[in-house]
Amino acid sequence: MGSMIKAKFAGNCKICGAMWAVGDDICYQKSPKAICGDKECFKQQGGTISTYQQATFNPSNKDIIITKVPDVAVSDSVKQMADDWMQYFVVAHHMTKTIYPEQDVNTHVFGQIRSRIIDQLCYITRLQKD
Repeated sequence: MGSMIKAKFAGNCKICGAMWAVGDDICYQKSPKAICGDKECFKQQGGTISTYQQATFNPSNKDIIITKVPDVAVSDSVKQMADDWMQYFVVAHHMTKTIYPEQDVNTHVFGQIRSRIIDQLCYITRLQKD
């Protein structure tokens, strides 16, 4: 099934000759191959356009997220687990910086790597306890 996309390259339809420039809306389908800026020509090539359009979420710094924290007592065992996790976080952060010095610590990639290391440290700890 095809979809409307922004053209990454200038081109023209091999069937009707319609031309498009970079950034123009065109209809594109990989298989069976169909591409044209004109919807009717696109359909004649065997293309179909999905009526479903995925919503995109583009957060901005101005978006407000309401955080609701439940008013409950936190047990000492949970506090201890949280303290242990904070230690894993610090260790994983420094490990990530050492292993991937080229990664900016404020990037999503750095955060993903650090998160994976935390998971591995927690897993190793569980294995040692068993």
